Amino acid sequence: MSNHHVHQLMHALKQGPAVLVSVDSVQGSGPREVGAWMAVLADQVVNTIGGGNLEFQAIDEARQMLGGGDAITRRYALGPSLGQCCGGVVHLR
Repeated sequence: MSNHHVHQLMHALKQGPAVLVSVDSVQGSGPREVGAWMAVLADQVVNTIGGGNLEFQAIDEARQMLGGGDAITRRYALGPSLGQCCGGVVHLR
């Protein structure tokens, strides 16, 4: 984690709670490596898991969890149904 992201995250957490989204596993081609992360707050996002529809969907789901909820791992196939062309499978936690 870069110092910039640490500073940005610490500042953001003063604003309110966050949901941490991280790449748990990648099969085949994916936009980011295992361990990549982003913190999703009600009005901002710190860092990235690769962009595109994968990230937009993960942000939406994380914001739904801000009110509470257990950690989950979700599978995303990076193909036409998600509008991603990587062709692999990513599991986000």
